[in-house]
Amino acid sequence: MSASHDRRAELIAAAVGDDLDDAETSELRELAAADLTIDTEIAELRAMTDILGRRGPTEPWLEPPTAPELRERILAATVNTERQRFGTQRFGMQRRSAGVAAAAAIVGLVVGSGAVLGVDAYHQQPENPPAAITGPPGTLGAYEEIAFTTSTPSVDIEGGLVAHTWGTETVLEMDGVSDRGPYEVVLVDRSGVERPSGTFLGSDVTIECRMNAAVLRQDVTEIEIRGSDGSVLASAQLPTD
Repeated sequence: MSASHDRRAELIAAAVGDDLDDAETSELRELAAADLTIDTEIAELRAMTDILGRRGPTEPWLEPPTAPELRERILAATVNTERQRFGTQRFGMQRRSAGVAAAAAIVGLVVGSGAVLGVDAYHQQPENPPAAITGPPGTLGAYEEIAFTTSTPSVDIEGGLVAHTWGTETVLEMDGVSDRGPYEVVLVDRSGVERPSGTFLGSDVTIECRMNAAVLRQDVTEIEIRGSDGSVLASAQLPTD
C-alpha cells in the first residue's frame, strides 16, 4: 500500500499522540506492514514526547542522549538549503490532542528543512539528497512559487503554495511589514468564496510563516493578505489548470 509523505507523517504523529480512530489505525497497520521503519519511528517519537511531558516549568532541562540513527537522520535533513526550510510544524490536519501537537513538532524536527522534499527526506544520506517533488499546480507535496503584487513598495513578499489532500498550505516570507497589524491571509476559490487561512502580526524583522486552508489547490484562484481594516496589503492571481 502506498501513501503520500504527508499522510505517512500525519498517521505517525497521530499514533504518537494516541489520536488514531479505527480507520486510521487500520491504515497505519497496512503501511507498517510494508514499511518496517514506521514502528521504529513511532517508538522513538513516543520516547521523546514522554521526556518532554515530564519536564515541568520548575524542573531543569536535561539533554537526553540521542540515538546514533536519529542523529544521522537529523543531520541528513539539515543539509537542505534555508530556502527550503518551512519550519518545524507537522504536516497535515491539526488535531485536538496536545500529545499529537508535541509529536508533530518532533516529526518536524526530525525532518528539519526537508519539507519541500517530503517528510521521508531524512532517510536519505547527505551525499544523496532526494529530488524535489515537482509538477503542475495541485501536485501533492510540490512547492509552487507564486508572485505577489504589493500595495506598498517597501513591502517585499515571497512565498508559495503546497497542495495537500486536506487543503492548501501557504508559505510566506515577508519584509517591510512593520505595522503591527494583525493581517489575515485569505484564499479565494473558483466560486468567489473566501477561505480564511490564518493571521499574523507585523514585525521589523523578516516574518516567516505557514498557514493552512481547507480548500484544494486546484480550486484556488487568488490569494490576498489583508490588513485589519480590510485593505489589501498584497495579492496574487493563481493558475487553476
